[in-house]
Amino acid sequence: MRILVVAAVLLIGCDPVVDDDDAADPTVIYAFPEADATEDEPNDTSTTADSLGVIPIDYAVTGESTTCGSDGTFDGADIDWLSFTPTSADPIRLRLDMRGGDLDLAIFDADGVLVADGATAGVEDEELALALDPNQVWLARIRCFLGNDGAIWRLRLL
Repeated sequence: MRILVVAAVLLIGCDPVVDDDDAADPTVIYAFPEADATEDEPNDTSTTADSLGVIPIDYAVTGESTTCGSDGTFDGADIDWLSFTPTSADPIRLRLDMRGGDLDLAIFDADGVLVADGATAGVEDEELALALDPNQVWLARIRCFLGNDGAIWRLRLL
């Protein structure tokens, strides 16, 4: 009973996104600190991107990659798209924290042109540093290359 109380106390203030994959170690619960938003499915294409609106520095959104790619490809992977507008033209960092998989982050302009790509194999987390025009909408693509189905992620604007 004491262990359950400690686990409950540790999860207070954490985002409710947890790794509940049957293939994962059932003694490990992954959670991120509470975020400003959680992805909203369906957001599997750039045209169905989850709109975050205008977001400030220190903004965080969490989500889950329900299916990771296979055979060294993204075939069958859950691809999550988010649209957003930064509040300033000052340089920012977009940091993708992940648990349970090797996820990749890419930023596109509103026309779908790739602006930045963070796809480093085997890296625990991805980070992009860039300046984005606050007068336009930007798209972030998060996809799971390898890992457990149910890999969770948190994207932060820093």
